[in-house]
Amino acid sequence: MANVDADDSYDEERLDWGKSVGGSTSRWSAWPRKVLRLPRPRKYAALLLLTDVIIVSLVVLLFEPLITLLLRNEELFGARLTFPLDTAPSASPKPTQQPQTIPRIFHQTIATDVIPEKWIHSQQTCKEAYKDFEYKLWTDEIARNFIEAEYSWFLDTWDEYTFPIQRADAIRYFVLYHYGGIYLDMDTNCNHTIPFEQLEADGETHHAVFKSTTPTGVSNDLMISSAGHPVLLATISKLLYYNDITRPWAKLLPHAAIMIGSGPFFLSMIIKNWLLDQPSLPTPAIQVINATELEPYITDLEGCSWHHGDTKTLMWVGDRPWIWFSLGAIGLVLGLNVINYLLLQTTKGVTKLVSVTDEMKNTKLT
Repeated sequence: MANVDADDSYDEERLDWGKSVGGSTSRWSAWPRKVLRLPRPRKYAALLLLTDVIIVSLVVLLFEPLITLLLRNEELFGARLTFPLDTAPSASPKPTQQPQTIPRIFHQTIATDVIPEKWIHSQQTCKEAYKDFEYKLWTDEIARNFIEAEYSWFLDTWDEYTFPIQRADAIRYFVLYHYGGIYLDMDTNCNHTIPFEQLEADGETHHAVFKSTTPTGVSNDLMISSAGHPVLLATISKLLYYNDITRPWAKLLPHAAIMIGSGPFFLSMIIKNWLLDQPSLPTPAIQVINATELEPYITDLEGCSWHHGDTKTLMWVGDRPWIWFSLGAIGLVLGLNVINYLLLQTTKGVTKLVSVTDEMKNTKLT
């Protein structure tokens, strides 16, 4: 009985291995527990550290697109396109012999063919400035018919969009890819014709122009493109994926869902990925222009008809990139502390339960 008691007290975890013949304890029996088993505080620390590393890695992976956009904005979306000052006064482009890679088509979108009074003047200024262009007004009905006829694979997503503005976003990508030309929001006055000839002068097969925005990326309220541009093919191809991501929480955070699902942030991420696949940057296939450079040609009235309650806060934060990083760091630290606390309490609870179970077993054996 003395030998049994000694063994039981020595082998607290009821590990019977390591005993020699005759019941005596081997000199190696204590070795695994001392070497392979860390003291409990160290075990907890190692577990928490491993968990923290995994969580941080997942967060970095999840927010990699935003981090890349913020850190590499100048490289990817630096506004390098400029127009000569003497082009603005000319309302009609001068005829040239060079091939037109950008079709002279002017696209706008609207819910119905009844133009709201606040946009009648702006629409007329654009039709006048681009009177030599074909004008296409995409109403909801016309747009849906176009999608059904030309891109039927997208029709289900089109119909299930949570907000009408998402359809307005999507159709502009499809028609620019399909037809090419220029797209402009209805809440924009047109002062003069943008000189497409300058964009086409380099002889490239494809051209696209986007307007820079803050804090990073581009806007989708003005876009110019040749038909079949590969970056727009990538754009329409990814609409399904991003809608699947944002749809579950779209009504909770409408502005964020629209921006990420089909709006400017979505477009910026697609362009970012496409640019990073190019052999060198910048590339003449995509050019970015800032709002100041566009002032002789357009006046943005900033209607913002789709903005929701969360918009003002997000736009305020968006204009201050350091807030993104500060809030992200604070949120990550707080989140890790909460997770560490919960893991620690759970581990202690499990350890206590195992200890109680072992004591009950020992009591039964004695």
